[in-house]
Amino acid sequence: MLLNPDYISQLKEKLDFYTDLKDQIVQQGIKINRFSKSIIYALIRNDWKTAEEYVNQFKQMIQEYRKLVAPYPQFWKNAEISFQEYAEAMIFYIYLKENRIPSHQELGVDETSYIQWLMDFTGELLRKATEELINWNIEFAKKAKQTIEEIYLALLNMELKIFDLRKKLDYVAANLNRLQDKIFYFLTLRTQPQ
Repeated sequence: MLLNPDYISQLKEKLDFYTDLKDQIVQQGIKINRFSKSIIYALIRNDWKTAEEYVNQFKQMIQEYRKLVAPYPQFWKNAEISFQEYAEAMIFYIYLKENRIPSHQELGVDETSYIQWLMDFTGELLRKATEELINWNIEFAKKAKQTIEEIYLALLNMELKIFDLRKKLDYVAANLNRLQDKIFYFLTLRTQPQ
């Protein structure tokens, strides 16, 4: 016999462990993604009480998730989207609460991922600005436009070489153009109710 049965049994145990671990990572990731969307949605609606409750739980949840995933780099791809959702929600939260954009170190993510998530943040900022325009808050929309423009120009000047990042930069430009159009229409076509 070329393969030792005990060795095969050990391999099976290890594979079963990895299968269960992957399932756990995926399930935890789904919860993180839901929390992220809940935070963003609460912030867009100006429901700070709910957003704060979620953020406090979210930070603990992401720390536990990091501990779960860190020893197993082979499962990083399964967890990557959840870390992305975390970073996007936290950039949005910190921007609205403290009027600043956190660094990649502050969020505990790598530079390439951070840039990608920063670009995704511009989509959430566009949604928030649209909501604020509906509520006649043109000043917020103008500030959001300046922020998206600053991000776009900074990333454009980086002359990104990674194809996915260059492609995503077009998304940021589109968000900027959409918001400029919305502000233009708001200023020229609408009159404030009496």
